[in-house]
Amino acid sequence: MYQKSSRRTFIAAAATALAAPAILMRPGWALTSPIKIGTIEPRSGPSKYVGDANIAAIEFVVDQVNASGGLLGRQVEIVVGESEFKPDVGGRRASEMLLGEKVDFLSALGGAVAKIVAQKCFEAKKLFISPHTVPSEMTGAEFIPTTFVCSLTTEMLAASLAAWAVKQPQTRVFLINQDYANGRNAGVAFKKKFNQAKRDDQLIVGEEYHPLFKLNDFAPYVTKIMAAGADLVMSANWGPDLRLLLQQGAQLGWKVKLAGFFLNDPTLTQAVKDAAVGHVTTGVHMITVDTPENKALIEKWRAKFPEAPIFYRVPDLITGRGVNAWSWLFEVIRRAGSLDAETSIKTWEGSSFRAPWGDVKMRGCDHQMLSPCFVAEVMQPAAIPEAIRYYGNDFPYIGTATTIPAEVIVTPAVESGNKRCSA
Repeated sequence: MYQKSSRRTFIAAAATALAAPAILMRPGWALTSPIKIGTIEPRSGPSKYVGDANIAAIEFVVDQVNASGGLLGRQVEIVVGESEFKPDVGGRRASEMLLGEKVDFLSALGGAVAKIVAQKCFEAKKLFISPHTVPSEMTGAEFIPTTFVCSLTTEMLAASLAAWAVKQPQTRVFLINQDYANGRNAGVAFKKKFNQAKRDDQLIVGEEYHPLFKLNDFAPYVTKIMAAGADLVMSANWGPDLRLLLQQGAQLGWKVKLAGFFLNDPTLTQAVKDAAVGHVTTGVHMITVDTPENKALIEKWRAKFPEAPIFYRVPDLITGRGVNAWSWLFEVIRRAGSLDAETSIKTWEGSSFRAPWGDVKMRGCDHQMLSPCFVAEVMQPAAIPEAIRYYGNDFPYIGTATTIPAEVIVTPAVESGNKRCSA
């Protein structure tokens, strides 16, 4: 299904395989050729599995659209580019895909990569769609009208953890985050929301920022956390930094509950096992959210990917967000009746959509999705209700999701930094 060349990778619908040079030359080709969805992902290295999951989410939606007759009467094709998680590489690839391969829409993983790809889309008058958390300035002070964010900001995710934390028995909070924009923003947002709503007996006892993906030893940080007497740790860490923090914390005997962004990563919980149990995670989509739409998505996903790798065996974390983002875009295009960017923008602004986890809305002034959020605890398999025990008895995973309402976490429009929102 995947084909690689020196310039591009295609995951094409079956109808595309019938295309031939004679067809390319016939009148009206522009109205019958495939609509192209481009995505720029890490295709190698330690983050490749995340790119694979993002591509699977797009493929899932595209296959459903093509099976039902396509979009605006045309089949949809996926074009995949390699970013190497480097902004300059992602920017060059975006230019190739927009100008050379004529993609109609683009997405990209990684905040720094997303920024430059979004700018390239604006210059080409094409929409940039992000199912991922991106730097808040992309919908704020650096707003670009062709960008739509179908995820929550770092600030919103941090606010959800703070809203959850102030209702817990824990009283002494320690923040540890990766030292880059996402980690810093998470710390600032958590402190703001926590300090606004905390009880008199709750306080922040420490805060640390460490290099991104450069540490092999978290013992000094765990020692600081324990010495501060913390019983709750807030962390937006992900990847190997989160894995090592959990493993070494358990090894050193910390007695804390960690509240983070990425613990519903089955690759992580499979690796750390008991070291993840009892900690909690937040996210805009979780497979344990109890809605008919979520259950239907899981059933269709498993039918589509019966032998999927563990990271996207079921549509959780980034895959659920991806399905929602692309499904929403296609619905907007159907309603707009056109691929024209200006028409699509007007159609999408202020629109509502039924996501797998509930109702969401696209705020008109900054193109930021407004949505409830969820918090769930990592549990041993036996403690998870059988109906939502999606990984069987193999390793710990999340249990029932608790809803954090949108109005609790949403950054008010006038505080977004976007001039359009303060007009």
